[in-house]
Order: sequence, then C-alpha cells, then structure tokens
Amino acid sequence: MTEKVRKDYYVKRKSLLMKEFSKFIESTRDILKRKFDDAKINEMHDQMKIEYEKLIPKIPYIGGNKNYRNAIIVGCISSLSIFRILEKEGFTLRDIGGFYYELSDINNIIRKNGMEKTGKDPALYPFELDYIAFTKKRFETSKQTNYPDDWVGDFVEGDGKTFEWGLNIYECGIQKVLKRLEGEKYVHIFCLADYSEANILGFGFSRTQTLGFGASMCDHRYVKNYKTPKGWPPDELPEFDKNFFP
Repeated sequence: MTEKVRKDYYVKRKSLLMKEFSKFIESTRDILKRKFDDAKINEMHDQMKIEYEKLIPKIPYIGGNKNYRNAIIVGCISSLSIFRILEKEGFTLRDIGGFYYELSDINNIIRKNGMEKTGKDPALYPFELDYIAFTKKRFETSKQTNYPDDWVGDFVEGDGKTFEWGLNIYECGIQKVLKRLEGEKYVHIFCLADYSEANILGFGFSRTQTLGFGASMCDHRYVKNYKTPKGWPPDELPEFDKNFFP
C-alpha cells in the first residue's frame, strides 16, 4: 500500500535546506576559480541559490529522514541547481560530468576524514554485517513501493569470491525525479560518482551496466581486495556509452 506523500515536507524545511545548500556550494569555489574570478563565482552562487529555492517544492517525498535514500534525493536536486547554472555559463555535458566527479572527490575526502576520526575504517564499511543486513532488508521490501519515487531493486547474495554482495536496481529515484524535471541527461553523471566514493573510501566496487547509460538495470557489486577503476574519465568503463556524452 502506498503511504501518504507529504507534499509540504521540504517546503517546511526550506530554511534549513537553503542553509545546507549555501554551505555545499562553497565546496565548488576552488574548482570554479580556474575559470572565474570571485565576483563571478559569487554571482553564480546566488543564481544557484535562486534555482534551488525554486526546486525545493519539487523534491519528491520518499519518507523523509526515515529513509536513508532521502539524502540522495536532496543531493540530486542540489546538484541539478548547480548544473543548470553551469550550463548557462557554457559548460558542456562532459564539462559538467568532470566538474561533478571532482566535487564528489572533495566531499568524499571530507566524509573519509570524518569516518576515520570516529575510528571507522572507510574501506570496510560496505562489508560490515550490520550494513549488509540493513541494505538487504531495505531492498527486499523495495518492491512494495511505499513511495512511487523511491528506488526498486533486488539484493544479490555474493559467492565470497567474485563479489561479497550486490544490488540489481530496476528503478532509480534520481532518474525518476530528473526525468520529471527535464534533467534526465544528467543521470549518468550521478552514476559515475559511485566510483568516486569507492576510490576515495578505498573499497572494491564494480558495475557493468546502469540505467543512466540506457541499460535495463544497474548491477552494483561490492568486492573485497579489488582495485576500483576511476570513474572519470569514464570512457573505458564497461557501462559507458559514448552516445550519452554528445
């Protein structure tokens, strides 16, 4: 049974979301400095904030903070606000892809440092039994589609040799919302950021296909003692399709 969708959930949290977004876009400054001066960057940041404020009411409700994928949805809309302004400034789709991958590296380094300060090994977190059990439970119930904009997929048991565990994802929340907001051309850029996470945190991750590159599913696999390939430039990845970077 589909649960009640709270259409005002994000609107009521606009002040907090705008504050978090203002902090987030500051991490773009050093990248943008290669092309623009501070005055121009400040102007672009103001435009990004205006764009994000317009998009907040359009963030799909998938359970709010009770759903761990809520942060992914909010991050998607945050990034879409940035992409639209970059495109207005003449960035190509491939430029935006490289920009976002570098931005992902920056934020994953921050995340890694935070995990290490608490005594956690970032390279081991995908293989912790509690994390695997949590993810398995979430995806075993995903087909109940409590929220139509949520992810849907299957948990895949590993063989302990070629991979430890995986996910076959058939419906992606990012793809759904971007399609509705006429931003589906950016989906594969978000897909590639998975390689940034794995490389920076230091765990093994592999994939041969993604919804973002036109396949029927995403086949995520988490592999011990495996060197994850770099996700940018993406041209040599098995999932890559050059038609998605015109």
